[in-house]
Amino acid sequence: MKILLTGGTGFVGKNILPILREKHNVDAPTRKELDIKNQYEVESYLKKGCYDVVIHSANTNPTKNPLYDNAVNMTEDTIRGYLNISKLNYLYEKMFYIGSGAEYGKSRPICKVKETDIGEIIPEDSYGIAKYIINELANKSKNIYNFRVFGCYGPYDHESKFITHVIRCILNNQDVTIRQNCMFDYLHVYDLGKVLNEAIEKKLDFHDYNVASGVPISLGDIASKVCNEMNVNSKIIYLKNGWNLEYTANINRLKNEFQTVKSFISIDDGIRMQIEHERTFNHKNKGV
Repeated sequence: MKILLTGGTGFVGKNILPILREKHNVDAPTRKELDIKNQYEVESYLKKGCYDVVIHSANTNPTKNPLYDNAVNMTEDTIRGYLNISKLNYLYEKMFYIGSGAEYGKSRPICKVKETDIGEIIPEDSYGIAKYIINELANKSKNIYNFRVFGCYGPYDHESKFITHVIRCILNNQDVTIRQNCMFDYLHVYDLGKVLNEAIEKKLDFHDYNVASGVPISLGDIASKVCNEMNVNSKIIYLKNGWNLEYTANINRLKNEFQTVKSFISIDDGIRMQIEHERTFNHKNKGV
């Protein structure tokens, strides 16, 4: 199939693009080539491309893209980009977009939440409310689907992301710091790509799916696994005592429809892969 992927240079897009291209013809324009906040550019691009599927992974992120995004406009820009693509859904068969566990409202513990739990709490943060509104719209559509990601990690992850942070602390001979321990649910980004590849070729029963490992793990346990794998005895320092709010998902809906779930990368294998990537990344950056 012919696919349009937005956000192809971002963390998710960069990692899923090669996986999608194993089976499909994928266009992944940069922001300069397609400004999704400009409805006229989006309409022209879609009409010229004649796409079967749109995968919308572009994400407003002031931390990673301060020159292009800002926190003040996060809600508006996130919704506007989605609307500019979704209003043209008659031009393609299906649209998938990357949602977030923040849709459940992170002011409370999110403990193995089900898709049917959406709406029990309205998110208080700008990003969460934007994704919540988009999910409401997608669920009323005929051909738009939300793949709701929780903790996603993998190559080219931002340095602030936890697993990458732990590895870099060790590579730099520093103590490992954890702001506060909590139960989390991590999914390797390659598995997200495999889920999307499978979704392209099948009829879906629902318009939203939690995409996670379904296996909760504490940040402290992850730090210990990284230390063991790298064969170090680094000191692990908690900057705040006690437990932060849990952030885990129930993925039974995904399990029931997707065969890919059976071959998800385990957290142990994922950590090994991430360590290898970071070692290579550091090696190149130091010019060795």
